[in-house]
Amino acid sequence: MSAHSNRRSRIVGSTAGAVVALVAALFGVVAPANAVPSDPVARYVSLGDSYAAGQGAGIPLDGCLRSTAAYPVLLDAEPRTNLLRQAACSGATIEDVLTTQLAQVNRGTTLVTITAGGNDLAVGEIYAYCVNPETQVECATAVAAAGAKLSSGQVGADLLALIVATAERAPNAKIIVTDYPILFVAGLDPLTDTINLYTELLNAQIAGAVAAAAAMGIDVELASVVEAFAGSEYPIGNPPLLGLEPNDPVGFLHPTADGQAVYRDVIVAELAD
Repeated sequence: MSAHSNRRSRIVGSTAGAVVALVAALFGVVAPANAVPSDPVARYVSLGDSYAAGQGAGIPLDGCLRSTAAYPVLLDAEPRTNLLRQAACSGATIEDVLTTQLAQVNRGTTLVTITAGGNDLAVGEIYAYCVNPETQVECATAVAAAGAKLSSGQVGADLLALIVATAERAPNAKIIVTDYPILFVAGLDPLTDTINLYTELLNAQIAGAVAAAAAMGIDVELASVVEAFAGSEYPIGNPPLLGLEPNDPVGFLHPTADGQAVYRDVIVAELAD
């Protein structure tokens, strides 16, 4: 082949390549296999308390009462989600999450879920004291302390600080914060109505913390489970999404395996929006 022919072939090849590139840009032709995928696998870390650990949803795996039915484990089974670390632990307060769990998050993390705040009000302690006739003084003290903490707005402020700290450690992460279901049928008795009220106020502070963090430019959203759990309150439990046996200290008022699946579904729906 002559030099002229070689030069002509190069020009034709270059022109054809440019045309192909232009057509791809205009009409959205699928990128080649070695291109960066538009839907990468989420590198996921779970933070939180017993609701995120899966307490009561299956056989406890460790001292944190984690179980294989926990919603973070269920999310791990979803397409393109890889649970790197399940840091949630039963009994954890917001401060505990900040000081003992947040180190599991790093710059490579792209999805974080947070369920925390319930233990800051010691709701389990309130119920334990208040159902025992011999500890009514302790009951009154615990109820007053929880009410005062809610009135102060401290829970919301602490959660906002946790969200900000999470975003600083994982600037590329989507953060999903969940709230808590209402636990008791309305009107059951004054104590359970008080706990329901405190749960509503807690959820309002959770929502406020998420809104404040989003206003700061953080990629964070609220996944509220309240509506999805409606009808499952003690003692009705229809559907049975919460443990309803008071003599079961591990499972009582914690999401069952079905309840954990509801948490997963609510989070998946929020991620899809």
